[in-house]
Amino acid sequence: MAAELFKNKEFSEVYHKYMIPMSSKVVDLILTYVEDKMGKPFKLAVDVGCGTGNSSRKLAAHFQEVIGADTSESQLNVARSCTSENITCILSPSESLPLEDNSVDLLNASLAVHWFDVERFMQEAARVLKPGGCLALSSWLLKTEIYYKDHSETLTNIFNEAVRHISKYSVKILEHMKSEYETIFEAVPFSDKERINDILEIYPVTVTNLLGLIQALYLYQEFLEEDRKEALMFLQNVEKRFLDALGENDFHATMEVHLKHVCVLACKPILHA
Repeated sequence: MAAELFKNKEFSEVYHKYMIPMSSKVVDLILTYVEDKMGKPFKLAVDVGCGTGNSSRKLAAHFQEVIGADTSESQLNVARSCTSENITCILSPSESLPLEDNSVDLLNASLAVHWFDVERFMQEAARVLKPGGCLALSSWLLKTEIYYKDHSETLTNIFNEAVRHISKYSVKILEHMKSEYETIFEAVPFSDKERINDILEIYPVTVTNLLGLIQALYLYQEFLEEDRKEALMFLQNVEKRFLDALGENDFHATMEVHLKHVCVLACKPILHA
């Protein structure tokens, strides 16, 4: 079901417009790690589960070549519409990439690896990464705090209660996120690895952005597929709760959302003869 929903054109457009972007702090962390392990120049980065290309574009400024891979043609079409010249988008599952052995400097998955067949993906990572090549797996966590005047606690509760309500539609995926990628970290087959789970990013948002983010979550899209009328009523109710909390004067105000991100980094060993 997840794969089919991500192929939906309407969902791809909502995802592109409202999904939280890859953390700039995470990008800097990855680049520092790759430079430490491999040095410069940065040649080939492969962004698996690239979606509409946000993380591919962020990596493209630092790598000679970036390949964005996804199983959704509709998401790739959005990505292709706003890519730079050194990005190539391909239709491919993360567990079976059309790449040569030992060819990739960085294999990246941003807000994506929890959708994969993790065991098979790790095998593929071990195959395509160069000796000394790097693996980066990141996501934002379900620890959301919203700050605005004296309404912060109420706004935070409204958003988090909404996410909890729709969380029943994807229990397995949430296990990875609730563990703060500990389960992903344990699955990485390389001994040289680390997990950083206290990366805080602050984003300016409006109520429209928050409602859009809920719609950009696969959890909500599953809800929409199962009971469209109920899902739309649910979203309207969330909007009304925000309005009641803020009042009409502040309903369109810019707030701050504080999100924690996690990043798992690993390096494929260099085997000496």
